[in-house]
Amino acid sequence: MKIIDAHSHIDYITHLHQPDVVGTVCCATDESQWAKLLDLMRQDKNIYGAFGIHPWFIDSVFDDFEGRLFKLLQSDSFYMIGEIGLDKYKPDMDKQLDVFIKQFDLAVKLRRTVFLHCVGAWDKILHVLKQYKLSDLPIIVAHGFNEKENILQNLLRYDNIYFSVNKIDVYGGKCRIDQIPNNKILVETDGKSDVNMKNLVNQISQLKNESDIDKIIFYNTQKVISNGQIK
Repeated sequence: MKIIDAHSHIDYITHLHQPDVVGTVCCATDESQWAKLLDLMRQDKNIYGAFGIHPWFIDSVFDDFEGRLFKLLQSDSFYMIGEIGLDKYKPDMDKQLDVFIKQFDLAVKLRRTVFLHCVGAWDKILHVLKQYKLSDLPIIVAHGFNEKENILQNLLRYDNIYFSVNKIDVYGGKCRIDQIPNNKILVETDGKSDVNMKNLVNQISQLKNESDIDKIIFYNTQKVISNGQIK
């Protein structure tokens, strides 16, 4: 079994700790982490970097951050964007939206994969997506996805959407993993050391009755980290 962690952070490089994990998507959460992530990537070719401003840290934003992010992304065609998004339970939704849209515009312009954080704000995310032509949208990873079926179905209208999970919730009226198409599933730790990736993939295999799900997930993740260049 080969697994790529589709969403972690700079303080937990999953493939250094779990033997079945061969690579880690590492998402920065504010501008102060960008240089550190670049340094980690120079030391380890199995770290795949995503750069952005998380909605929890919009107070760290300085003028023209999007210009600096654009310059960084231009330096390597495989750099991705994340972790970005919206969080209903954090302050200043107007500023969150402004910071998110500036980053999402870069993803559209440069055709870069986006790692999306969304809590209680899917209506706003969907409204933003509708402002773009379907053909212009980049790959979007809904990270830590654990939402109700109506949200899942609204998102599945977009061909380039993927759903990254770090736990299996089969109760409570929320999305069951078997409702997510096989070719849209990714797995992640979200930087949590107690998420065993091999066990998570095996759980998904059992719930979906799909013995090759590990290979499918691995291919899905390769497509995501190549910004869609693998077909």
